[in-house]
Amino acid sequence: FVDHLYAALAQQGILTYKDDETLPRGERIGPTLLKAIQESRIALVVFSENYADSSWCLDELAHIMECADTKGQIVEPIFYFVDPSDVRKQKGKYGKAFRKHKRENKHKVGSWRKALEKAGNLSGWVIDENSHEAKCIKEIVGTISSRLPTLTTNVNKDLIGIETRLQDLKSKLKMGSGGVRIIGIWGVGGGGKTTLASAAYAEISHRFEAHCLLQNIREESNKHGLEKLQGKFLELILKTKNVVVESEIEGRS
Repeated sequence: FVDHLYAALAQQGILTYKDDETLPRGERIGPTLLKAIQESRIALVVFSENYADSSWCLDELAHIMECADTKGQIVEPIFYFVDPSDVRKQKGKYGKAFRKHKRENKHKVGSWRKALEKAGNLSGWVIDENSHEAKCIKEIVGTISSRLPTLTTNVNKDLIGIETRLQDLKSKLKMGSGGVRIIGIWGVGGGGKTTLASAAYAEISHRFEAHCLLQNIREESNKHGLEKLQGKFLELILKTKNVVVESEIEGRS
């Protein structure tokens, strides 16, 4: 599940850190992982049935919840075939794991319990035998995308009059109404048409499964042919490389 979730986040262009190493018994959480947690805007925690068996997982969680308190990091829990109340109150397999931890990690049990209680109280996703995992992953990725800051740069913000024009353009796009919309921006050369289109793209592109920004279409098609642009378009949309379009008709289809 985590592997599919990671792939979906990466495909959406979200820089995601996933640690694939396991910590040998008795070792402390690594500095690379600590740094990755501290520098992340959002932490996705996948609680599985045996999550609490791992002292490393619990160390990670404690650090994540500390970052949530001190840095305002967003924590999104996913309860994978686990009842959130078991996480919150350390019942079931979580209770069994903690009885063992009391003997082996007495000095950490308190902070681990506190972290689990906090995380278990957060609103998240519950995945069980009735869930469609692909649909859940799509929803999770959509939520993460919407919670990350947009790509709008400070340069765009500083341009006089850009905000008013941007809001006007976004209202014409009628986001969320369904269907396809084409907006034409007409005006003299150097009037800011491309700047406005780029600003709109930066602000709303994260809301779509796929997106691309093609510039200088007339010049590029005259120079290299429309097939080259069609290939570039498909590479960006499909997030792949070396798409060869043999003809305009093939590119359209």
